This record gives sequence, structure tokens and C-alpha cells, in this order.
Amino acid sequence: MPDRPDEHPSDPVPEQRHRLVSDQDVEDADDTLFAHPPRVVRRWLCGCGADYPCTDVRFALLVKSSAEAGE
Repeated sequence: MPDRPDEHPSDPVPEQRHRLVSDQDVEDADDTLFAHPPRVVRRWLCGCGADYPCTDVRFALLVKSSAEAGE
């Protein structure tokens, strides 16, 4: 006899399958994934790692354009 009753169960436990979503949810998810495919996006990055132009570059461009307009 085993030390613990759960080591050797006498009756096999039937495997129960519980779905968290309905068939309609799966179909809707398939439609959404078809309508929203991934795409490659190319964008400029600043040397600091932020999207170009970052706020520092915008400010510097504003200063330069103001200085050139005042000449």
C-alpha cells in the first residue's frame, strides 16, 4: 500500500477539457488577426534613442531658425 493515497490512484481520472473561450470568440480572433497583419515600420531614431527629432533637437532647430530669421 502506498504511503500517500495520491501516489497510485486506483481509478484513472478522466481528462476534462475546459475552454475559456467560445467557438465564436476563436472565430472573431481569427478575423481580427487576418485584418491586422504585422508590418515593417521604418522610423528615424535620434542619437539619444528617442524618436527623431527629440525635444532637444526640436528646440535646437527652433533656436537656429530664429537666429537665421533675425539676420
